[in-house]
Amino acid sequence: MADLVTTVVRLAAGWDVPQRRAWYEHLDDRARAVPPHAVIYQGRNVIFRDLVEGEEVAVKRFPVRSPGKRLVYRLRATKAVRAFDHALRLDALGVGTPRPLAAVEVRRGGWPVASYFCSEYLPEFREARELRLPGAPDRSLLLGLLGEFVGRLHELGVIHRDLTSGNVLMVPDGTRPGGVCFQLVDINRMRFGRVGLRAGLANLVQLRLNDDGEVLAGYCRARGLDPARLRRLYATRLAWRGVTQAVKEHTRPWRRRLGL
Repeated sequence: MADLVTTVVRLAAGWDVPQRRAWYEHLDDRARAVPPHAVIYQGRNVIFRDLVEGEEVAVKRFPVRSPGKRLVYRLRATKAVRAFDHALRLDALGVGTPRPLAAVEVRRGGWPVASYFCSEYLPEFREARELRLPGAPDRSLLLGLLGEFVGRLHELGVIHRDLTSGNVLMVPDGTRPGGVCFQLVDINRMRFGRVGLRAGLANLVQLRLNDDGEVLAGYCRARGLDPARLRRLYATRLAWRGVTQAVKEHTRPWRRRLGL
């Protein structure tokens, strides 16, 4: 069996120094021995933090298990590379996302086995999913600001194709309204280009925050739209999203067995 080959495919400016490059080149070995206290998230993908030359780094591991996926990622960019490139595009547009540091690929005989996206580690944040709770601090204000944030994304021509409330972070920032800066994570699936109204609403309803209209109102403020004219369409999109999400959850186990 061919040996595993680790390649640093993307590297941030200022990080191409021998000590840091050596850390990245041995990243797959380090990922197999992550201490429990360093694990941020454990699921299909693993997110952990590590220390590189005195700087904390967040690392997301994307395994490539099925033969079909290995063929796909032999022909196209891996999730880690796409996440790195998308982060640069978002930064150029002024959209918040943790600073990308590296994209690393692990291959055997040219076939991808895993990829790693490394970014700055954010020591303090809240997930927007907290806004589902009726008693969340400043909930009404933050829901409206979140709607505005998504509206501005769409005006910039950005669609986050996994726009769940867990993929929007609220990072403390006293200079911003509401005291937070919204940042996007899990950004390997993005689309850039003109965002029409129907596509925008279909994307917005992925948040599913069960609010009283604050998200839609904020979204319309950012895009110069009348929320009264869109409530019915928004409600229809939201209901349909609930159905498709239920089907997705129900079929998740066998889709994972098939590597889909």
